[in-house]
Amino acid sequence: MTREQWLQRRSEDAYWRMAKEMGLPSRAAFKLEEIQRRWRVIPEGGRVLDLGASPGGMTSVASEVVGDGGLVVAVDVEPLKLEKPNVVFIQADVFEHRLVRELGNLVRQGLFDVVVSDLSPHHTGDYDLLIQQHTDLLTRSREIAYMFLKRGGNMVLKAFEHPALRGFERDTSMRFRKFERYVPRSTKRGSSEVFLIFLGFRRRPVEHGQREHPSLHPSGPRE
Repeated sequence: MTREQWLQRRSEDAYWRMAKEMGLPSRAAFKLEEIQRRWRVIPEGGRVLDLGASPGGMTSVASEVVGDGGLVVAVDVEPLKLEKPNVVFIQADVFEHRLVRELGNLVRQGLFDVVVSDLSPHHTGDYDLLIQQHTDLLTRSREIAYMFLKRGGNMVLKAFEHPALRGFERDTSMRFRKFERYVPRSTKRGSSEVFLIFLGFRRRPVEHGQREHPSLHPSGPRE
């Protein structure tokens, strides 16, 4: 597809036009709005970690939901096209060690209620490479969430359908009380995009058939 064809297709996209008309940084805002309406993943006054935040579509929604008493920490290698009093931007790659250090400083005030990831791999003509990049991003998002998500918190990850995804879902769901898959109405037609919604984080995994008990959770920062 040529750049001209891509621009033409985008201009014909209703959600892209709506985002422009409403002054939203991107159409991603509508996706998180749909998820929020259905599952209430973000609490008012909560703390949100937004990975792959640029240009700021999901960040803008999270900022509105948490309100003045909350905090959104947005992370991306690209600049954020959004400035709000309750948003802190960290310009970094999710694989950088310094990101973990900076997040560690921020969670001294409390762990995150929600981790949202809109990370996407760089599109190439190599399908196997694309799948590996996608898997790496999902795995890294999960690693960060396991470090900084509070007990009972939620995680929302953008993913793309591929053979290895079900295994990732199965392994990750062992650390949460509930798991849902969802394709927002605002998703582009023909896209393989799906959102993985994990609700109720367990600070320790629960084995199959084992009942959760408070003693399974370590002492530490709690909200």
